[in-house]
Amino acid sequence: MDLMKRIYLLSVTLFFIVGCTEPRKNTNSQVLSSLHQLVEELNYFELQGVYLKQKGKLTEKHQLYFEAILANAFNQPERSNQLIDTFFSDSIENDTLAKQLLQRRLTNHIHLSEYAEALHVNEMLRGQYTSLLDSGEVEDLDNTHKIWRALKTAPPQRILKNENVILPITKDKAGLSTIETKCGDTTRNFVFDTGANFSVIQKSEAEAMGMRFIPAGFNVEAATGLKVKSDLAVAEQLELGSIVLKNVVFLVFEDAALSFPSFDYEIKGIIGFPVIRALEEIQLYKNGQIRIPKEPTIYNLDNLALDEYMPIVKGGFQGENLLFHFDTGAQKTSLFYNFFQKYKREIEAKYKKETLKVSSAGGEVGFEGYVIDDFILKIGDAQARLDSLQLSISQIGQVDRMDGNLGQDFIQQFDTMIISFKFASILFQ
Repeated sequence: MDLMKRIYLLSVTLFFIVGCTEPRKNTNSQVLSSLHQLVEELNYFELQGVYLKQKGKLTEKHQLYFEAILANAFNQPERSNQLIDTFFSDSIENDTLAKQLLQRRLTNHIHLSEYAEALHVNEMLRGQYTSLLDSGEVEDLDNTHKIWRALKTAPPQRILKNENVILPITKDKAGLSTIETKCGDTTRNFVFDTGANFSVIQKSEAEAMGMRFIPAGFNVEAATGLKVKSDLAVAEQLELGSIVLKNVVFLVFEDAALSFPSFDYEIKGIIGFPVIRALEEIQLYKNGQIRIPKEPTIYNLDNLALDEYMPIVKGGFQGENLLFHFDTGAQKTSLFYNFFQKYKREIEAKYKKETLKVSSAGGEVGFEGYVIDDFILKIGDAQARLDSLQLSISQIGQVDRMDGNLGQDFIQQFDTMIISFKFASILFQ
């Protein structure tokens, strides 16, 4: 279970699954292997199509498995848990397939703010599946156990949305999009960031806004790979215009962890994925407004998935599909090691290696890479040219299977961006 890629927890590595306790006499092993490989690559878009074509070649157990994975990826946590319940209905299996589904169940419970259930699954994985966990997974479960234990009696997040709402978006000193956020009698402009897996706040701001502080003492890994100590706070009521959210969980950082003294800048707070997902659909306009409809429109693009807490967007480059983390808090689109491996020969022939820098919560790190120009990226029917993209030629922090991170330099080339979490679609107009 992940919590940070920009504001994340430690990552879980998915394995290429080659074993299952159920007999395989009715399963095409080549089809099964290709489907598992797509899960490993987090390529849920291709997985969806291949699964539908090959479903008849799979056993009932494998059908339940892949449908639960897809429901989790396409933001249907209740359905995913129902499928997982059916998978385990005849027996509790202690194999890799079962472990994978329990990891998805853990994520589903967190999306549903079911913290006591998340704690139970966490402890089940740590107790009954230890032999199937690698050291990184064990470390992650031990770390995040502190969160769900601290939140086990916390009520679930709820949203009250009674009308269409239009709110102004303001750019801060660093060029990040901020939204007016009210808690109690205090109003602040918080960064509005799909790339933040949880909402985040400075400790002094949590105190000023009267949030309930919960000591937890867990580690958060920033995009730089640096680890930051964090506690928790719960806002009993948070207001975004006329939208009211109840029981919103924030990660609490020491003020210094969200301060960047080199250019006299600090982040007071971040509205992250759990809140943005709860809005179901957001429409961001180039004129500096965000519209949140009371009832989301039905879309069928299926080009937006979830890697636990991080949105994934399907993009196109030179006729090939690429996978991008979707991070509205990033000014620039960036490219990752996975992209470098695909286009290494072309990049090395055209560009000169440089030392680049990236900043995030906890500090700044340098890395070797390239600056890429004339990058033509297509998402849905929208296409844009991007320049000066930083490309990392090594892993920064946890292993990342994405090709890059989508930023504002793409978004701002269009008048409107519509993000439908409810219908797993993103479009630019």
